[in-house]
Amino acid sequence: MALSPIERLPVELIQPIFLLSGPNLALPLVSHHIAAKLSDDYIYHTVCAEYLTANQHPRAEQSINQSRIFSAQWMTWDFFKVFLVKTYEGNGCLCGKSPEEGCFDAQWPPEWKDATKMVFSRSHLPELSWVKCRIPAKLLHGPWTSDKIQFLRFLLWITPMTVDWADAEVRKTALEGKKEAIMEKNLEVVEMFNHNRRLGKTPGLPMVRFAIMEAGCDRSLVYDIMATARAWGLRSVGWECAELDAWCNDRIEAGDPKGKWLQLKLQELRAQEGPASNDAANSGSRSGGVMSPDTGQYDGGEDDQLVINKHKWNQVSQTISSFNVQVVIFWWSYLTAPVGNVLRFMHLRCRRSTGFFQLLAPLMECPWTLGSFQ
Repeated sequence: MALSPIERLPVELIQPIFLLSGPNLALPLVSHHIAAKLSDDYIYHTVCAEYLTANQHPRAEQSINQSRIFSAQWMTWDFFKVFLVKTYEGNGCLCGKSPEEGCFDAQWPPEWKDATKMVFSRSHLPELSWVKCRIPAKLLHGPWTSDKIQFLRFLLWITPMTVDWADAEVRKTALEGKKEAIMEKNLEVVEMFNHNRRLGKTPGLPMVRFAIMEAGCDRSLVYDIMATARAWGLRSVGWECAELDAWCNDRIEAGDPKGKWLQLKLQELRAQEGPASNDAANSGSRSGGVMSPDTGQYDGGEDDQLVINKHKWNQVSQTISSFNVQVVIFWWSYLTAPVGNVLRFMHLRCRRSTGFFQLLAPLMECPWTLGSFQ
């Protein structure tokens, strides 16, 4: 098939036309010939600067183009790091501001290997935090290289990007990616899937069975999966499973210490502990048991160690949960207590959380500032 007039244009003309078009990212998608002529680092950096660090387009168009950028073959972890350095090194922080412009806690150089070591807050956000698009499918499956893991963790930490759950193929890719990580015994990836709801549902008993019976029961992976399932509601009788019991018995008979260890963990989770609260006592319900990392421990050598990591993802969730509890308690007090008691309550809470009163004050149309109560 003969090339169209625009496809026959030289690079020196195609590239300026592309940039003047928006740049319109649909242009390289309609023709491999045009895409080849636009394959240039200058073009890539210009496109990223236009759609990732500026908000000059309608929201829907911006989001679509951001998704296209991260899905592109040229968008690799190495390229992305170079782009960030070129864009933000001048100001010395991923927030894009200098100290004179309001940056008060510079995060530089970026923590490439583990982005969760970087500290941001509502008053000091990275400029990419407003990027709202889809996590590319290429980052959701194995082989799980160190570059892919670092790239995915970085995007999860500094952007609100999510998986396109409306796409059946992407859903399948994400599920298979988690199973691939379990089969590869990659604890880093499994922890990301377990502790980030943007990467899928919480693990349940089927995933626990898969990790034990099909993936070899890596204790670190299994413990994290079981602990996450328990934290998100799988309690007591929900852990009853004849297949797992049979697996434990078989391993015990074979002299494998994993069998006894797993049997003990299941017994701990099946235990009926509690009541955990007055409401639970009144209703007669009990909270499920909790695993102990110390019980049943044994030295299995380098290939069979129990590793338990603390996650920044969990710390964020606990902060949000604590904040939500404070909000509920405040409004209950506001509706049921005299004004004087409410103000005293506000004073006590504000001394613990600066942002708490600052959020509630406009809701109450209250003119006071936090300083009035200190």
